[in-house]
Amino acid sequence: MKAPIIRLTTCFLIAMLSSTVMAQESDSSTSYHPFLSDKFHLGIGGFWPQKTVKLRADGSSPGDEINFEEDLGFDESESTTSINFRWRYSKGWSFWAQYWKVDSEGSTVLEENYQWEDVIFKKGTFARAGSDFTVLRLFFGRAFKFGGPRQEFGVGAGLHVIEIDGFIEGEIITGTTTEFHHEKAKATLPLPNIGAWYMYSWSPKWLVDARLDWLSASVGKYSGGLWHAQAGIHYQISQVFGIGFAYANFNLDADVDESDWHGSIETQQYGPRLELTASW
Repeated sequence: MKAPIIRLTTCFLIAMLSSTVMAQESDSSTSYHPFLSDKFHLGIGGFWPQKTVKLRADGSSPGDEINFEEDLGFDESESTTSINFRWRYSKGWSFWAQYWKVDSEGSTVLEENYQWEDVIFKKGTFARAGSDFTVLRLFFGRAFKFGGPRQEFGVGAGLHVIEIDGFIEGEIITGTTTEFHHEKAKATLPLPNIGAWYMYSWSPKWLVDARLDWLSASVGKYSGGLWHAQAGIHYQISQVFGIGFAYANFNLDADVDESDWHGSIETQQYGPRLELTASW
């Protein structure tokens, strides 16, 4: 995971240096950042979240909520690639897309018994676990200009398609004996949400923005809440290229009622994003 991030950061620095050397002034006819007027915006970079992942799988009785970071030796921080895209497809209307994925794996000697569905992973034995957490955010929004072209406020609705894939394996109790066992949980949660954003630019090179997505509802086999907030600042190096820094906070707390997984997922991911941007 870290090698792709190092390569991505190297490419990012090379592109930034090249763009700086060949920098051109932004269109002199405007006094605001191109994010407020250009049709397309693309950002590619890294995301370094602190995280917690808690999973529960119920059998004939409620299971244990397992904190994968504290109980199974997961690292509390990760590094991953983040992609952002925006398309202003008509006056006032735009389509947004965002993607990132966090993979984790750990192992430990269990300090207590843990129940997963109707099996119990035994205290004092070695256990290994992993989780893959993928987020695809799709969003349609309507923008409103106020106070001149330097500011933009927008509202809309979208969908977070969240794919969760987790497992735990180790020794389980079966009567008076123990045996090796592998349990897994997998689900794809298509969670609709509403959202809003705000942008402000005080010069052709600088812009600050913030956005918030929210959900609290029961949707088919899933119920719970979602918060996804982000605030950042952007600097335009040349007419096309720029850099952006943001801080993001993603929270999900949902119950799952699938045929092969009846339980819950609770996760938080928060940390900085750094990206190379292009707008045209």
